[in-house]
Amino acid sequence: MTDFVVFGTPMSPFVRKVEVVLHEKGLPYDFEAVNIMAKPDWFLAISPIGRIPVLRDRRRGNEGVSGTIPDSSAICAFLEADTPVPGLYPKDPYTLGRALWMEEYADSEMAATVGFNLFRPILFPRMQGKPSDLETARKTWQEKLPRLFDYMEAQLNGRTWLAGDVMTIADIALSCQMTNLDLVAGLPDVTRWPALVAHTRRMAARPSFKANLETCVTILSGIRFEKVDLG
Repeated sequence: MTDFVVFGTPMSPFVRKVEVVLHEKGLPYDFEAVNIMAKPDWFLAISPIGRIPVLRDRRRGNEGVSGTIPDSSAICAFLEADTPVPGLYPKDPYTLGRALWMEEYADSEMAATVGFNLFRPILFPRMQGKPSDLETARKTWQEKLPRLFDYMEAQLNGRTWLAGDVMTIADIALSCQMTNLDLVAGLPDVTRWPALVAHTRRMAARPSFKANLETCVTILSGIRFEKVDLG
């Protein structure tokens, strides 16, 4: 039995963020799937706002709310404090602040635009046997996402990592959103956003990402899903 259990679904970028951090820190864990379309009462008891993921630390409790932490940012900060090596949060105060800002930008602005206005309109209807809402997804791709891509391209500005000289939680959070985009619609124009695309591909190739993404591809294959062209 491992020390940790992750509750959620692999397709969630926030679940992916926690899985990546666990992998990067070499922490084995168990995974328990949650039906986000019909969340069971036991899950709502450990996730007061009904969101995934939730982490259980079995060293601190194995039943009910005991040992549980909701929210990906709270979970990742806990894992950093609990297992500080390798470090995924900068030590320098300013660089840490920038990394936390980039994490928040990815988790809020990018998640709302990519997740609610593109990923869900494309995928959720398909999972219910209905056609994708391509009109909403295409409008998001063409009218809303370029501004976000421009901002992240400028933050990279030719650098390998978003905050400092090594990979941090900022890079993980951004790439969790970008890989969800890639799963359903591909990546943006590499000639316009070369640093962003290169960053996403570099992160997706890491073993910590590949484990989750391979599971996601299997799920999509199960519903015979193919990427859509929104250009």
